[in-house]
Amino acid sequence: MRILYLMKTQDSNLGDLLINKLLIDLLAEKADRMLFDVSGVSKQFRDALIADVRNPVIFATKRGLGYYLKLLFCRAYFDVIIAPPGHAGKANWRHVVPIAFAIYYRLLGVRYMRLGKSIPINTGLGARLEKLLVRLSHHTMVRDQESLERIRSSKDQRNISCAPDLIVLLSGKEKPPVTGKSGLVVSFRFDYYPEDKRGAFVKQVAELAAHNAKQHSLPVTLTWQVERDEACVRAIAAELNAMGLETSQLGITLDNLTPTYCSAALILSNRLHVALTSLSLVTNAWAVCDPAKDHKIIDAFKELNLGQRLLSIDQRDDLMSATSASVNLQPARDALRSAILQTLA
Repeated sequence: MRILYLMKTQDSNLGDLLINKLLIDLLAEKADRMLFDVSGVSKQFRDALIADVRNPVIFATKRGLGYYLKLLFCRAYFDVIIAPPGHAGKANWRHVVPIAFAIYYRLLGVRYMRLGKSIPINTGLGARLEKLLVRLSHHTMVRDQESLERIRSSKDQRNISCAPDLIVLLSGKEKPPVTGKSGLVVSFRFDYYPEDKRGAFVKQVAELAAHNAKQHSLPVTLTWQVERDEACVRAIAAELNAMGLETSQLGITLDNLTPTYCSAALILSNRLHVALTSLSLVTNAWAVCDPAKDHKIIDAFKELNLGQRLLSIDQRDDLMSATSASVNLQPARDALRSAILQTLA
């Protein structure tokens, strides 16, 4: 089986990078050859994504005439095309191009699959184009029930399924180091709040972090996985310093992700991929949710039966008590692996 992966990731978002890498590693287990369309992706992130792939083939570095000629004669190059995880974007006239190619691929017997997509609300022409693309695709796997309902054309449609966020593929893949756990890791975003609301949010987060740090005498490390979160992290650090708490700050990378999270006694975040990544590594992580803002986190956690790991910002429970049992995402990971591999069969 020859697979073309339409590589796409936000270079500044480690969660998106990790999801793409986990999916690529899984697909590579079944592929005779892996080809990658790397248009618009930096060389640094491209190399990180394909580091463990045997003999990867770079399909294109820019979308010129040669690129489209290869697509037209695609049967000679690949058997399956994978559109990567992420936000599908609003459907509009630009979807005509992938729809045209999807029709062409079906005629040639090339399978076109979309895995881990989040589908926004489309109306009118956009909604019709999105449903047409779903019908033409061999399989569309969405990551939330709302996306599933938006694109389902009929109740018995079999080429659509819903699976939890692909980050759970990490569960069991990385072996946490056997060391003592100490320290509180805090990782938050405030970009979805208007600027005049961010100060109050930062103060609330700092109070929550300070409560847990003082309760168990934990040193505090503030981290970020997305570049734009650094401003929020630094504001929280300044607030904690004003309370008399010392802090350290760290940008998370693929190299330091596992040791940083696995060595923490407690992790608090309102980033979905920070919380799910941490829980996949069997850590004591909690998703701090604003019901008005964090629908994606709440829905994903409920889908994974992790409702007990949702925390409101004003809760002051003992998060390190004996009742805070670790969660096991291995069954969700095994079910997701099976579902993806079944779509390739």
